[in-house]
Amino acid sequence: MYEKFFVYLDDGKDVYKIAIAAVSEEAARAWCAGNGEVIAVKNVTEEYHIDAGRVRKALEAAEFQSPEIDWMCRALQGFEIIE
Repeated sequence: MYEKFFVYLDDGKDVYKIAIAAVSEEAARAWCAGNGEVIAVKNVTEEYHIDAGRVRKALEAAEFQSPEIDWMCRALQGFEIIE
């Protein structure tokens, strides 16, 4: 199961908060490897429920076609990023 994380990254000039979907905190850190110092990682899975219906509507509004919407939504559901 993928979880949702915020990774706080310092590149020596600025600090960024990056939203990452990963299987663990260590995997979320690894996504940012080589881009600066990871200051903190926060699991926000319980705070961010993403509704599949809303994602579908947003993609339709952006004029994606039905097959494209199906592929994207099914992939996100498969990784348990949207519900």
